[in-house]
Amino acid sequence: MADIDASTPQLKVVKRFLDAYVSLDIKKVDPLMSKDYQYQSLPESIDLPEEAKGGHIQRVGEILALVNKLEVHIQCRRTAFKLAG
Repeated sequence: MADIDASTPQLKVVKRFLDAYVSLDIKKVDPLMSKDYQYQSLPESIDLPEEAKGGHIQRVGEILALVNKLEVHIQCRRTAFKLAG
């Protein structure tokens, strides 16, 4: 379960989505995606094909079937800028 303070509607959606993926059950992720979902990788320079919802769910489902634990760690990086002058 994602450790997120879901105090806003946007964070509630993110939490539901992360919890679904971390469960490793693609059937929990599918209902959270719209019917016209289209997967696109960024940056485009890595040349991965776009996928419709069905193809993406199938591919991710095959990958998740091979995984027995999934952890998501979000790091906050702060960069200090020094102005020349």
